[in-house]
Amino acid sequence: MKTKYLSVSKDTKTIKGEKNGVLTGILYLSPYNISGVNLCPFSTEGCRNSCLYVSGNSMRFPKVNKYRLDKTQKFLSNKEEFLNCLYTDILILKSKANKLGMKPAVRLNGTSDINWQILKCNGKTLFEHFPDVLFYDYTKNFNAISMFPNYDLTYSRGEETSFNKIADKINSNKNVSVVFLSLPKTWNGFEVIDGDINDSRFNDKKGVIVGLKAKARAKKDLTGFVVI
Repeated sequence: MKTKYLSVSKDTKTIKGEKNGVLTGILYLSPYNISGVNLCPFSTEGCRNSCLYVSGNSMRFPKVNKYRLDKTQKFLSNKEEFLNCLYTDILILKSKANKLGMKPAVRLNGTSDINWQILKCNGKTLFEHFPDVLFYDYTKNFNAISMFPNYDLTYSRGEETSFNKIADKINSNKNVSVVFLSLPKTWNGFEVIDGDINDSRFNDKKGVIVGLKAKARAKKDLTGFVVI
């Protein structure tokens, strides 16, 4: 049985994580206001220009973004039904992971920045329904706080993010992702780890910069989103 909305074993970085015993499912929706509703309220010009939505598989296979838009419209038109489908997808992922002797992980914001912590399915959030699943996301909302022990958040630097905000998170033992043209060992005095080794952010050490190398269109960024 296949998942309906979660992408499993189709992403380079998540496949790398499978070598470490993690089976990951990612939900890809239409980012920013492409659907007519802004699902990335904290996005910046730089991240929009460099988004996976306009690079990678979506460029080679145009139907990919049409499928993402279809999913987004279903999410917007009937969140309860959509969450029920996601619930089923996670059950399928868990079952497959168990058979393979792996840990199931889910990233709900593959190309969006939705607050899933306030959305409920049959009276509970997905995090509460699946306490043994490792959920994680990147977010540009530096005010966001994980309310569940199985939900790991990595904050994402944008070209407009102040260094003080970044430093506050790092000093609070949180992680912040930064896109670099070339990955350094340290940045402004903070340790940088390689975030491209895999996508399992919940396994990262805490209080560090998660360095991501600029890819595709991001290599030509002129906004300051990519650190040179």
